[in-house]
This record gives sequence, structure tokens and C-alpha cells, in this order.
Amino acid sequence: MMGPRVGARMRLTPVMLALLLALSPGAVAVQASAPTAPAPARNASLTPVSMNDSLAQTDGGTIRLSVDGNTTNVTTLGSEPARTAFDTPSISLGSSLTINRDEFETKLNRNVLDRQLRSAETIEKKKQILNRYRYQIENHIISLKARERQATQAFTNGTISASEYLRTLGHIDAKAGEIRTLVDTLRSRADSIPRVTMDTESYSLNGKLVMLEGPVRDRLSATVQGQKSSTRTYVATNEDGVVLASILNGQYVREIVRKDRRNPALSDKSTIGSARDSIIERYRWAFDNRRSTGTNQQYGTNNIYRMWIKHTHGELVAYYDGGTESVFREIQYKRLTGDTPLPTGPSATNTSENLTVTVNRTYAGGPLRVELTNETGAPVSGEVRIDGELVGRTNAEGFLWTLSPADRFEVRASYDFRTVNLTATPVQS
Repeated sequence: MMGPRVGARMRLTPVMLALLLALSPGAVAVQASAPTAPAPARNASLTPVSMNDSLAQTDGGTIRLSVDGNTTNVTTLGSEPARTAFDTPSISLGSSLTINRDEFETKLNRNVLDRQLRSAETIEKKKQILNRYRYQIENHIISLKARERQATQAFTNGTISASEYLRTLGHIDAKAGEIRTLVDTLRSRADSIPRVTMDTESYSLNGKLVMLEGPVRDRLSATVQGQKSSTRTYVATNEDGVVLASILNGQYVREIVRKDRRNPALSDKSTIGSARDSIIERYRWAFDNRRSTGTNQQYGTNNIYRMWIKHTHGELVAYYDGGTESVFREIQYKRLTGDTPLPTGPSATNTSENLTVTVNRTYAGGPLRVELTNETGAPVSGEVRIDGELVGRTNAEGFLWTLSPADRFEVRASYDFRTVNLTATPVQS
């Protein structure tokens, strides 16, 4: 794992400013509103929006602005991704069989532990057995982290495909869940022995797993096992971390791990109160618009603080490293429909053959809204392709939520043998 780059600054592009003005929350006043791009000519290309307003930055990858229609900050990788891709994982017999084998091995290990504890004659021998079991769990975690690191490097340098990488992440997520079962077993067996506890050790083991799991990874795991339907997934990686995003059950779900912000070897310079204050500072909009919130430190000796904030657009979960004093893991859930949905980004529109397509642009991997209407302005349910890939159909209200590419892209919407095209530039994060 790389050492932390505390205080690193991210490089800002003009097009990035537009996103932040459209979607980011406020801690610093900016005397401007995000502009709406004018409707381009037929099949025209939309040029990036340029802004000259000042920004306020936190440490590498979180930026705060004050504008109308804002929402929570989004943590970025800190520098340009080395590789981005989309994939729609499907059931994989090989992955499913491997995961089922892991479940069997977990049960087997638990049974072996129980037999050893029953045969131990003294409390001290039972404690020794539990410690050996703990070391075995730690070795499993070390191996799993190494596998994740190798897979990420292989995807980043182009050695493996996005499909193979996402299947691997799904398997690792499932394996991490099995390890958590082993940790629960360790704690419960210790609790049954007089004057023996493994609470701190168990919390520390769970803390070592937090960078290997997530809601998008969990969906990947369920998909390759045939338990859930496949869904389009965005992935971006570089030497600093991994971003995964998808649209699940009407929500935009995004998870990011910043490996450069995580260093358990550093001395913990935080308290639960100072960690909470620091997280609130980074996500001021979310806290000011909160419906409920909570903070905990149940990760043993790993210097990890976790805070969740349920707000008007969804939910934020932030993991804070007390040594680097940075958020190293972030999970965002944002509603795309309902009474308080995520606000849309700057729009671009084109009309052709009595069809009008409107695209609300966003950052790479972000929630992209495509709307299709007819000559009267009424919504129509049409087929939508992005860069030639079919991503779905607009619904009865005429819109579709999907994920934005990382580079200049073409939207092609079709209805009743008519087609309208729009070439747009994403607002980069």
C-alpha cells in the first residue's frame, strides 16, 4: 500500500468547474450560477463550459462551492484515472462455484475450531487456540488484499478486461463476507469462555476488510452467482485508488477507495469528535440537510472512524483515517426519483426529425439523465444508445438515468423509426 499524500492538490480543469457549480455543496460563496448550455445546431457537438470562479479545496480530491441546487461533495481519485471502462457483468459459473467453495471452507473452519476448543482442558489452551484462529484470519485478509491489489494493477495496465476485473472484485467481496463470518465466530467463541474476550481483535480484523467491500461490489458478487440481475457498472482506477458506480433500484450508487489516504501505521491524531468535525467540514451540505446521522469507531486499533449521514438526496457513508486525517473511503447513495431527487447537471439539447433529446451532463461515471420528447414536447419512450452501446429506453415520463462516459460521447435516441443525435462533453471530476 502506498504511503499517504496528505494535503495533495487535485488538478482542476475548466470543465471540472462547471460540474462543481452544478452539483457540489457549499462552504465558500461563489458569485455565479452554473450556466445551461445553449441548444446546439442539428447534430452539433457541445463544447465544455468554462468558468472563471474561485474554488475552495480540501485535501486532494474534495472541493466545495456554494451555488443553488447543490448536493453532497464527491471524492475523486486525486488525479486522472489511468483506465476507465463500462461493463455489464453476468452470471459466471466459475465464480459461483468458487464462492460456494469458500462458504464450505468457512463452515469447515468453524467446525474445526469448535472441536479444538472442546478438547482443550484449560482456559489458557482455549485462548491459545483462539489466537491461532485469529492469525489464520489475518493471513486470509493479507492474501485477499494482495489479490485485490494485483487485480487492480492488472486492470489499470490493461492486462485483464473490465469484465474479468469486476468478476474478481465480486468474488473478493464475497470472500470478505465469509471472513467476517469467521471473525464473528472468533468473538462469539471467546465470549463463551470465562475471562476471555476478543472484542478488540475482532474489531481490528473487521477494520482491515473495509477497503475490500462495498454496495457495488456486493451487487457484482450477487450477479456472478445468479442471485441478482446484471447492471451496467462504471470502473476507474489509478495508483491512488478505485471508483465503482452503478444505478441500483432507482438510486445512483458510487463507492471510492483512496489507498493513498489510508495508512494504519501512522499514529492516530484524532478523536471521535475531531474526526466527526473534519468529516462534517468536507460534507457540509450533507450535514446541513441531514435527516439523521451517526459516528462510530468500532474498528479496534486501525485508526478508522466511520460517519453516516442520511440527507434529503440519499445517504453518505465516510471512512476517516485518524493518522492521515483524511476520508479514505466514501459511499454515496443518491435518489434519482421521488420528492427530493438528485439535482441534474448542465443540459445540452438537440432536435431532429421532430424528436428532441436533452442530456443533463455530469462527471465521468456520474448519473447522466437523458430525456426524449416529440414535436409537442410530450415524453416518448425511445431507445437510447451511448457511443453505440444500448443503455436502455426512456420511461413513460420520457427520461432515462444512466452513467456518463469519461470522454466526449455521442447520444443516439430513436423512436418510431426516427433518430436524434447529440455529441456532448462530460463534466470531468
